[in-house]
Amino acid sequence: MDLLRRLVPALVWLPRYRRADLAGDLTAGLTTAVLLIPQAMAYALLAGLPPVVGLYAAVAPPLVYALFGSSPKLAVGPVAMDSLLVAAAVGSVALAGTEVYVTTAAALALMVGAVQLAMGALRLGFVVNFLSRPVLSGFTSAAALVIAASQLGPLLGLRLGSSTALHTIVLEIAGAVTKIHVPTLVLAAVTMLVLVLLGRWRGKALLVVALGIAASALLDLPALGVAVVGEVPPGLPSPALPLVPWATLGALVPAALTIALVSFMEAISSGLAVAEDDQRPAADRELVALGLSNLACGVMRGYPVAGGLSRTAVNAQAGARTGLAGVFTAALVALALLFLTPLLRGLPRASLAAIIVVAVF
Repeated sequence: MDLLRRLVPALVWLPRYRRADLAGDLTAGLTTAVLLIPQAMAYALLAGLPPVVGLYAAVAPPLVYALFGSSPKLAVGPVAMDSLLVAAAVGSVALAGTEVYVTTAAALALMVGAVQLAMGALRLGFVVNFLSRPVLSGFTSAAALVIAASQLGPLLGLRLGSSTALHTIVLEIAGAVTKIHVPTLVLAAVTMLVLVLLGRWRGKALLVVALGIAASALLDLPALGVAVVGEVPPGLPSPALPLVPWATLGALVPAALTIALVSFMEAISSGLAVAEDDQRPAADRELVALGLSNLACGVMRGYPVAGGLSRTAVNAQAGARTGLAGVFTAALVALALLFLTPLLRGLPRASLAAIIVVAVF
């Protein structure tokens, strides 16, 4: 029984759960979901995937992490850095917008999960001690610039290549400056202005999503040439193993190793940032929990996930006490998939791009 409790930490805190913690967990779970739903769709687009895949990746991981994770406040789901790495890796072996691309991204999640699970079993969590704060800070800052640059196409209404090189993106935009779509640019500028003016208000991302949908309907933005999300399949995904050729899996091995390590670093850094003295995340246990979360995500047609710093901060500030907050977050995302997808059809892609740019900066 002691071994089982070490493997499944939820068996320790669930029997001792206090009713006084329920209000904080419920508030935190719902608040984090309000931020997660638009971010998940936006980050899926960043990864070259349909927005609904981001929502798929936001259901199973929080549930699995609540059972196996060591941080009571870490919010697990799609994040910007992993999404950019997925776009670069999967884009090299599959064509974006195809079912093969979606399946390959799910297979990559399984590979990342397997690597993290193996690292946790081998007690390799100590690698976190070899990455200094300046290194992490420089990596994060560079990633923010590349991620923001990758969204200039949707913000300007331009179709750019899939390159993640900053200079290439700038040169492409310079060559297409006369083709900038003014209605898209205006919408993106207004959206970013609203996000900045609302500051730290936790519901701002959901608000701009609602405003974008309303503007699309009232002004008929698609008729003006503004790109929208389009049809979002309703319902939860059916569990299935993503089947891809062995050659493709072999080509994805370097990316899986990279994403596994980056995902772990993001999660452990986020968990430490909000941890109290008696709640510091255990590195090896975090690797196991993230590995299982990514395995579950791959089976549920998602893509690689990690612990997001911004959502973890919101989760902690909103009053999260235990992993049950993540269960409430997953439940609300699942309800959105079941009942709210028709509302997302007219959501402008420029609104999601604006959310990414403001979030990463």
